[in-house]
Amino acid sequence: MFKKSIIASSVLAALASTAAVADDHSEDKYGYDVYGVLSVQVAHRDYETAKANDGIQVNNESRIGFRGYAKFDGLPSHTKFIWQIESGYVDESFAGENGGEGYLGKRDTFVGFDSTEFGLIRAGRVLTPLYEVVDWPASNPGLGDIYDWGGIIGGNNFNDRQSDTVRWDSKELWTGFTLDIAAGAGQDRAGSTGSTEAGSNYYHGAAAHQNYKYGEGNWVQFDLAYEMNYDTQDGTTATTFWDNTTYLVGVQGGHGPVGYFAQYRMAEADNNVGVDEEQNSYSVGLMYNFGADHKWQAKVAYAGNEDLKVDGVKQQNTSDDVWSTQLMYKIDSNAVVYARYRDLDAGKTFDGRWKTDSFKEASVGVEYWF
Repeated sequence: MFKKSIIASSVLAALASTAAVADDHSEDKYGYDVYGVLSVQVAHRDYETAKANDGIQVNNESRIGFRGYAKFDGLPSHTKFIWQIESGYVDESFAGENGGEGYLGKRDTFVGFDSTEFGLIRAGRVLTPLYEVVDWPASNPGLGDIYDWGGIIGGNNFNDRQSDTVRWDSKELWTGFTLDIAAGAGQDRAGSTGSTEAGSNYYHGAAAHQNYKYGEGNWVQFDLAYEMNYDTQDGTTATTFWDNTTYLVGVQGGHGPVGYFAQYRMAEADNNVGVDEEQNSYSVGLMYNFGADHKWQAKVAYAGNEDLKVDGVKQQNTSDDVWSTQLMYKIDSNAVVYARYRDLDAGKTFDGRWKTDSFKEASVGVEYWF
């Protein structure tokens, strides 16, 4: 599954991601924006065991959204009311002939306030602070099957987009430093209500970012994040519930034509029958921009999940890894084409928990955003 945009950080900035609000036209009291991405990838996979799924498949991550603002009379001059509604992918990765869940509201959908005094407050469906840095930059290109899903630890080590959430993103508290804090429903409360502990299934998390700029266009950013999930029902046992704590430390940056990122994530889980589990993960990547106006970018990345530990005992051969390489060309200010190859090696599962099959994949794709 590819849940990630393939756009490089320099290009992604122009996209003004799904969490962004409409452009601030200071002379307007109200404003709205229709935006979207046309993203289609053709991929050939060669699976290790699921040979019936071998062959060419089309991954269509096209989506559309609406966002806007209003400068209500009752609000201070430094504050705007903001809103956003965004669809899911037209056809989620390898979702089959019936497509995916491309309905409005599948991705970031919220209301809130944007202030130059106190920052950004949103309520609704948003990215969690930890997952935002997992998603970008550390799951690109094509590392998400391993790093995004985070292995096979019990419970719910972190959410991605989550409904029933309130999130605050600070303004710059001091030079280069920002803070994100969020809390909301866990995966049982937000979706499945069959859990007998659904009322206590919730999460909270935070992320801190320190950015330094040096020289002409050079930068480095350090990221710290954590997330805690409580009373998530076990997928196989109705009376077993997990508490999860996940921590992340990372760095990303750019120096001249070179970009880079590295993250290490530590996940812990314990349940109400006395089982403790641990599984750590990592992701690293290197980018090089070249050619006239740096329209070309070469990127190589590697990610892995270490062996799962249960009550301190390592479960041998449960580790996973994936490496990926990508060549991308910027054909316009808001469009790219790319070619990618990746090799994913999934280890053994544990206690019947789902895990992807190993596979090799070659793909080409295009993204155009508006």
